[in-house]
Amino acid sequence: MPAFARQPQAVPPRGDMRNPEQNLDFNQRPTISLQLEPPGLERLAQALQSDEQLKERIRQENRERPALERITFPSDPVLSLDTYRGRKWDPLRLEVAPYYVCHGRLPFQQLNFERYGWDLGIIQPVICTGLFLFDFATLPYQLAMEPCRCFEYNTGWCLPGDPVPLLLYPPELSATGFAAEVATIVTLVVVFP
Repeated sequence: MPAFARQPQAVPPRGDMRNPEQNLDFNQRPTISLQLEPPGLERLAQALQSDEQLKERIRQENRERPALERITFPSDPVLSLDTYRGRKWDPLRLEVAPYYVCHGRLPFQQLNFERYGWDLGIIQPVICTGLFLFDFATLPYQLAMEPCRCFEYNTGWCLPGDPVPLLLYPPELSATGFAAEVATIVTLVVVFP
């Protein structure tokens, strides 16, 4: 028989088994047998046992213990006597959030500072104010540049926090935007001479 297939030796009982309370010595540590060798095929096949067979095998292996240490298993509770009738709820749905965001147009956004987190120190308020005033002055141009576009998506942009260089974003050339800007300037000159 190979060395790895040996079963552990049972510890022989000590004292009189008819009165186990007299045999208990609480000052002495109990001897526990540990199996330090890998289990054989027979032991591995025991994992396929039913619950009742497992409980009986544990009882047989531990029958040498004193009466106060005997293993008892609680009785299984009866959960229901009704037969299972299947599911009584609607099928579950999985909702997936897209990896993009749809939002309205943002005419005053500053991509470098708000989205990509650039910080230019003490001169940043001056630069942000200048960019805001430029966006305010060219607002009719930006709104009329693509008049039918009501929404924007963040696809094609880098994610917030990505390492992006400090870039300049010049306005795109648009005939409708140019016409709206000229019309706004002419209207302001006529209204406020």
